[in-house]
Amino acid sequence: MIGGNVTEFDYQIIDEDGEIHNYIWDDQQRKMVEGKRGKSVPWWRLHRIAEELSGELTEQTVVDSRGNLTKRIVIEYKEDE
Repeated sequence: MIGGNVTEFDYQIIDEDGEIHNYIWDDQQRKMVEGKRGKSVPWWRLHRIAEELSGELTEQTVVDSRGNLTKRIVIEYKEDE
């Protein structure tokens, strides 16, 4: 999709109780199914970058004071002087 917004879902429907349902297209089933798109992390590329920097690649899960969950991908390395 060029120039459009990319979202985790194709359609949202609000039912009678006010609940929001997300739907995406499933190519295998050839129909709309309830769910969200998963995010694909290019781990092989990140590992290669960490290796080139002689660094260490880590993934962190952080929960803030409000309970929001976020993921962090960190490459730690030392710069040559």
